[in-house]
Amino acid sequence: MNVNNYNNHTTEADLLRDDFFIRSMLAPTEETERFWQQVLLVNNLSEEVFEGAKQKLLQPAHSMNQHAKDALFSQITESTHTRVRKISYYRYAAAAILLVLGISFALFRYQSNEVPVKELAEKSQADTSGILLVTGDGETVNIEGKEAVLDFSNANAVTVNKKKLEVARISQAVQHEVRVPVGKRISLILSDGTKMWVNAGSIVKFPSHFDKKQREVSVDGEVYADVVKNPKKPFVFHTKEFNVQVLGTSLNIHAYSDDPNQQVTLVEGKVKVKSSQGEHFLKPDESYFADGKTEEVREVDVTFFTSWKDGFYRFKDQQLKDVIQNLERYYGTDIECSPKIAKMTCSGYLDLKDDINMVLRGVAFSMDIKFKKEESSYKLYQ
Repeated sequence: MNVNNYNNHTTEADLLRDDFFIRSMLAPTEETERFWQQVLLVNNLSEEVFEGAKQKLLQPAHSMNQHAKDALFSQITESTHTRVRKISYYRYAAAAILLVLGISFALFRYQSNEVPVKELAEKSQADTSGILLVTGDGETVNIEGKEAVLDFSNANAVTVNKKKLEVARISQAVQHEVRVPVGKRISLILSDGTKMWVNAGSIVKFPSHFDKKQREVSVDGEVYADVVKNPKKPFVFHTKEFNVQVLGTSLNIHAYSDDPNQQVTLVEGKVKVKSSQGEHFLKPDESYFADGKTEEVREVDVTFFTSWKDGFYRFKDQQLKDVIQNLERYYGTDIECSPKIAKMTCSGYLDLKDDINMVLRGVAFSMDIKFKKEESSYKLYQ
């Protein structure tokens, strides 16, 4: 790192948007302390600004009101998430604390809650099998690797990672099914060119070719979709609890059959969500929420619901148990968490390209708890 990089850092906001500053304040070393001393000596950065940014970063959560926490969270996330791909040189032991997670003891906070929380360890063992394509004629194809691109848009061939898939009569099969186990993901390109990112632990049912009147797909899990526009042929997503109709749009659907919390988040276009309780029309930057009892539509920051497809996980004011549940699906491993810790609420930004050990190390450091590996699972505890 060159001290001259900080010639233009003259305010606290400049430092709070700087990844290296965040990391070196939270996990200081003799080398980083010498570096910042040199910056203060040779640059325009004043010691008052430096100390002010440092104190904001390290300020205990109990001494901050909610407005201050939200302001700090927004200030730090404002630009860092657009530059995360450029900072690979920071990726070592402290990388799990990268970006907003690094300020977690300013943002993570315990929230008293008397609602009982079951041990997360009660979850069944993670499915570590491969991605499966089950064709309409019953043939099963194992797709190797943690991620893949399955393409049905070419009329003459079906490909996996641009390689032709040798499956008998697949182009004539009516209905196919992709099963993505926990710890894996797949991109699915349908016959009309619609592209879907299918998250871990999800099942998608789709045809080789759509009929003339309507395009229909079934989802159990989470998908992000860029739907090709065709006013004459509406696109319908079917889930266990609701249907979503679109003409051409970008949206995220979170609808795991074993999760009572269901969401549809609209990025572009317009959609109609139809459930047993009625119909809801969404505009961009709106989400439909349902928990099995109530449902509502509210305005949201869509990046908190769609960042997973790009390998990042953003969350705000979520209980740790929900964060852990998503990490379990994404990494395909069990994580045990005590009821007390599970009720903590937190905000953060995780790079899912880091391995699970690095991510959990960052979570434990930030929340002042401990973690350890136990055979094929992990445990968070105080």
